[in-house]
Amino acid sequence: MTRDLRDPRTVGTLRPRLEGDHARWRAEVGAVLGPARHPEAGTWARWTALHYLQTVFPARVEQERRMVQRLEARLTGEQRTSLWALGELLDVLPEHLGHLIGLCHRAQQFAGVTGRLQSALDRWCRAVEDSCGPLPASALTAGRRVTGGRAAPRPVAHGG
Repeated sequence: MTRDLRDPRTVGTLRPRLEGDHARWRAEVGAVLGPARHPEAGTWARWTALHYLQTVFPARVEQERRMVQRLEARLTGEQRTSLWALGELLDVLPEHLGHLIGLCHRAQQFAGVTGRLQSALDRWCRAVEDSCGPLPASALTAGRRVTGGRAAPRPVAHGG
């Protein structure tokens, strides 16, 4: 039996990697927001979630958007437009949270706003998976050395 010596990051399509990365990212966001969205959650739980959304979350969005930009030439105009709009929404929503004075003291408003953000994240992940998933995994490493770097974004750890 011959062993396949190809780098696993360049075999197959991007879909399995994207789905796995997105499942972990959405689970991370859910673990941070879930407890803070309960009506009985305290101010500090909501503050911690807001801090995550304003610090860790934007870094991950930026990683995702850079990945999509690297694949842009392989996408249709409609796919590029849709991903751009969803990416802008994921950029703007966390910034908007900082302007909602006292949000960590208002459980109902916090739940509504963070629910919208989670919905936008779900839509982004599905759109990226549908648009970029069929592309070959090698599309992310084309023109780059494969060793020493990741071809697709990984979840950003948060302290908190």
